Amino acid sequence: MFGFSSEYYLELQNPESVNKGEVWGPDDQFAIPIGFDVEITGRVFSTVVINAGIGITLVGNNSPRLWIWADEWGGGKLLSDRGTDVSESPIDYELTGEPGERILKIQWINAGIIDHGGDDPDDFVNFQIWIYESSNILEVHYGACQTSDLSFGYNEGPGVRFWNIEDNWGICVYDYQNAPSWQWIEFDGPYGGCMIDGAPNEQMVFVFYPSSTVAVNETVANNQVGFSVAYNSVLKEFFIQIEEFEQGKTYDLSIYNGLGEKLNEIILDSKKSRLSGLGYKRGLYVFVLSDDAGLKTQKLILP
Repeated sequence: MFGFSSEYYLELQNPESVNKGEVWGPDDQFAIPIGFDVEITGRVFSTVVINAGIGITLVGNNSPRLWIWADEWGGGKLLSDRGTDVSESPIDYELTGEPGERILKIQWINAGIIDHGGDDPDDFVNFQIWIYESSNILEVHYGACQTSDLSFGYNEGPGVRFWNIEDNWGICVYDYQNAPSWQWIEFDGPYGGCMIDGAPNEQMVFVFYPSSTVAVNETVANNQVGFSVAYNSVLKEFFIQIEEFEQGKTYDLSIYNGLGEKLNEIILDSKKSRLSGLGYKRGLYVFVLSDDAGLKTQKLILP
């Protein structure tokens, strides 16, 4: 599952370098310990490989991969060091927090974009990947960047995907860079269309919740809107509206948190409904509406 938010971007305070000042290429890899165990669909990972030109790979069974600067077809690597003799694009990491609440933060500074003929050699990107202990959430924090029309391998934007979450299945992020959509798909060979429209603005955060509990429903329901969900922070209530409500039909609404755990299930009997939001903390929630026509979903992030 996937969500997005906004957060002030800060460079790491006491990082450890992985490239040690040496120029790195898009195919270079650096293995580092995560510092704690990460569990994804029953598999436990303790080591991560930094794929310098594209993102990261969690080392182990089926090796889930979070790629955040890939081309559209086949996941080609698009990042490189801007230096020639000495690195101008350091890659480093830092483990922060106390045991039980630690975060591994991996950082690219001033990473260059591979020349596709016509793009600006001064283009650059800054971003971080955060891996959370206990919750097993992964985030991409975007810093300042400068990109041009051909910075993404002749596509509208970079390919952003977190795959091998379960077998070859994973999350494909697409649409507008600062309000993206996502799909739960099977990456069976090159997959076109898995890219966002442009580079995310500074302070954008993409959040990946690697649980397949709700994602199976998303395969069927992702683009079937059919109803809307809003939240009033003053009244602490959710407002649900079914667009084509039919009297006499049964509408079953289930609410899941970002880990795929079902929190509530309610039968709706009117076009507009109000539900208590008490006890719902900051984070991503998925609302799954079921009727005799099938499943529909909406995602909502509480700030």
